[in-house]
Amino acid sequence: MSGREAILETGFRLFLAHGFDGTGINHILGETGLSKGAFYHHFASKQALYEEVIATFFPSPFDQMDWDAHTLMASGDQKDAIREFYRQLAETGDAAGADLTRYYALFFDSLSRLPRFRDEVSEIYRRAIGALAAALVREGATQDLADADARRFIAELEGEIYLAAVIGSAPAQ
Repeated sequence: MSGREAILETGFRLFLAHGFDGTGINHILGETGLSKGAFYHHFASKQALYEEVIATFFPSPFDQMDWDAHTLMASGDQKDAIREFYRQLAETGDAAGADLTRYYALFFDSLSRLPRFRDEVSEIYRRAIGALAAALVREGATQDLADADARRFIAELEGEIYLAAVIGSAPAQ
């Protein structure tokens, strides 16, 4: 494992355990055995490390989505794809060996600390809701009903993830 990878993985683990404010560069260096020079060779600051940790450990399966094609899918197929997104999200947290409550706490903290990340996540939601609503309209729903149904579908999946984190069970599929 390279020094950069060691810093990145250790940073992720420590940001999970202690949050951004509770994690210092010296703590990261103590865990990795690397020098400050090695840290600053790879990252300009703790903030730069944090940004890369979020980008690395909170990837979006929707980044690979062909939105034009997704918008043309039937609502049932879209719902299946969105469910798969949430399954992958839960697997990412599990694969990281993270306590899901800490994993989601770090995710939500990053939304307020990293406006660009918040904007990217917001755009994902807008696209998913918009694409699903468009399919529902094609299938006969009014725009208002389609928008509400699409939002409700996403909210139910979000609630499943929240509940799974709180009570310690896998989200319903």
